[in-house]
Amino acid sequence: MPTTALVIEDDDLMRVSLVAALASADVDVVASAKTSAEALELAHTLFPQVALVDLHLGRGPTGVDVAHELRKNDPRIGIVFLTSFEDPRLIAETKPLPQGSQYLLKKDVGSIDEIAEAITASLEGKNRRISTELPSNMSQLSDVQLETLRLVAQGLSNTEIARRRQVTEKSIEASITRLLKSLNIPRDEGSNQRVQLARLYFESQGLSSHE
Repeated sequence: MPTTALVIEDDDLMRVSLVAALASADVDVVASAKTSAEALELAHTLFPQVALVDLHLGRGPTGVDVAHELRKNDPRIGIVFLTSFEDPRLIAETKPLPQGSQYLLKKDVGSIDEIAEAITASLEGKNRRISTELPSNMSQLSDVQLETLRLVAQGLSNTEIARRRQVTEKSIEASITRLLKSLNIPRDEGSNQRVQLARLYFESQGLSSHE
């Protein structure tokens, strides 16, 4: 019998395309959802065998948060993350990925067969993460540094970041200095370092800084 799946994706075109493609891979998509609330409501009634989850679901809980809630509802459900984020820490402060979940980058998926293989692995409980390397030196950054990078890319000032993290502005200034050093961004009066940080952040998602 086909594997039953719940697709959770906020981009309408991506969601429709994924549902259609999965049908050709002997996967029965019993429902699809655009928001975290909709996804959890559907999961409580349908009990799919696997959930394909985007990390970014708009305002509110991230895909990781949703995945943990899905596991509370059904500890056996397979989880496959299908996302543009190189690392889940780049979207928000988040919990570790659920045990046995699969992590696929949209830009690296060449065929529906790769997603089907990840679905099978998730149902077998295998720990496998695909395309985990962050660009440049980002893999060496701490959780705090990645959070600072994310907030800078969102356009927050040092004052706003300090308020958000409940620390002093001086602490934020020091954190950004260490971040610039870790990412090998030189102090150059002719360039805006915050813009360069934002550019690296968006590039890590396969986007340009103006998208």
